[in-house]
Amino acid sequence: MGKKTALNGEEYINLGLILKRNRSEENEKMVRDILNQDIPVEKKILEIERIDKRARERQIRKRYYTFLEKSTDPRIRSNLKRIQNETKYGFPIVEKDYATTHILLIDDLTYITKTVSYVLQKEGFKVYTSRNGIEGIINFQKVLPDVVITDIRLPDFNGFEIATLMRKINEEIPIIFITAINVDKKSFDLIEGKKAYLQKPIKREVLLETISRLLREDEKNT
Repeated sequence: MGKKTALNGEEYINLGLILKRNRSEENEKMVRDILNQDIPVEKKILEIERIDKRARERQIRKRYYTFLEKSTDPRIRSNLKRIQNETKYGFPIVEKDYATTHILLIDDLTYITKTVSYVLQKEGFKVYTSRNGIEGIINFQKVLPDVVITDIRLPDFNGFEIATLMRKINEEIPIIFITAINVDKKSFDLIEGKKAYLQKPIKREVLLETISRLLREDEKNT
């Protein structure tokens, strides 16, 4: 489930839609070069998707630093140096495997992060964990995940605050809220974009189906 499956016949038709996307002149040239290569169509689509995802991530990184500069939240301001330093120097730059789904899991309870991580990793997902909101913001920028899973009750921020901050950086990422208490429906409804909430204890099948559904919605809107 973590590995994205080969494209089917219907998805080949989407090549025309992919080619209509707005790109920089440099990226458009790279796309044309790929189209001229003697490789299968599905390989061309995957390579073009990688180019577009890298461009999208560059835009997110620019918005992230603008977000930090303009933030007035005292919790962000008091941790600003740490956030900036850890984001810039605390994570090795690696070639991201775009064929794998990357998930950021935020929860202050170790047994939750270990249990949920184990379930997701067995399905082929790459999982990164954070213990609180500040670590979540830092790792959000380091990883640029495909999905965020966050507890609602955290030591510094609550899950809805985290989601609101992340939406200022990237409005598209699916967010799953997990909670052992009744969810605040009003706060949940105020969060824009793709989202869901699950009650603890989390059932494996429900979690995997929720992730799959949100990723399908994400692909439809790409």
